[in-house]
Amino acid sequence: MTLVEHLEELRSRVFKALLALVASVIVTWNFKEVLLRFMLKPFEIATFCSRIPSCTTRDVLNWTLRPSVFWRAYESAGRPRGATLHFAAPTDAFSAYLKLAIVGGLVFSVPVIFYQLWSFVAPGLYPREKKLVLPFVFFSTVFFIGGALFGYYLVFPMAYQWFLGFSGSLAGSTANIEPTIMMEDYLSFTTQMLVAFGFVFEVPLFIFFLALAGIVTSKQLFSFGRYFTVLAFIIAAILTPTTDIYSQVMLAFPLVVLYFLAAALAYVFGPKEATGFRQGLKSKKSKPESPPQQDQQ
Repeated sequence: MTLVEHLEELRSRVFKALLALVASVIVTWNFKEVLLRFMLKPFEIATFCSRIPSCTTRDVLNWTLRPSVFWRAYESAGRPRGATLHFAAPTDAFSAYLKLAIVGGLVFSVPVIFYQLWSFVAPGLYPREKKLVLPFVFFSTVFFIGGALFGYYLVFPMAYQWFLGFSGSLAGSTANIEPTIMMEDYLSFTTQMLVAFGFVFEVPLFIFFLALAGIVTSKQLFSFGRYFTVLAFIIAAILTPTTDIYSQVMLAFPLVVLYFLAAALAYVFGPKEATGFRQGLKSKKSKPESPPQQDQQ
């Protein structure tokens, strides 16, 4: 294919991915309040914990994973005032709902996006590597959603509990610190973190498929591990919308664990030596040139 043909192919793939995204956004817009209830749950639990003196981090995790237990605790506490979101400008609520619908549409259109990405790359791969398209699309979707759910269930409740812990009465003063959470700010922070966790969980998967394709080996992955640990914290610092250390550590730690898990799987299932385009270039360079044939009289 020529450069123009490659650009035409890229435009076609991007158009199909955007079409799937727009269709998903239209669908998720009709369920915006359902999505908002889902997104508010970690903040709702953290707010309830801040009003209960005996609340611990273990309670927060238990309530997040077991909603029925949370509602029983809420009823037994006398139904205290719950979480409240505010919006300043008349259009802020609409903008927040729209952003929420876009993120929801992105999550639902992830399989199509990854399929279009693989279809664009596939012509440059070997036939054996092209067979990885369905596992790639399936596991890419699973890891993206798994990363988002990891942040939702295990990171966000504890993060909001820690953030809200700075509110309350000020020691040695009659002043009281009250949080005023804006709807658009909360959804922007939460959705960015969800997408960040989703995409971060994709990195080890890409590495594993590179190993299956023979582009890298498990030995190379393990030797690069110490550098990747530093790189993981740099990636986490870039992706997290805040500057707190907690969010960066909770994003970088699973990335490092998944990287070494991918390296271990590459050791078990991947080739011991690099193949793919590296081996092709190597064999091409090492192939002796045939001497020119002389014209026979």
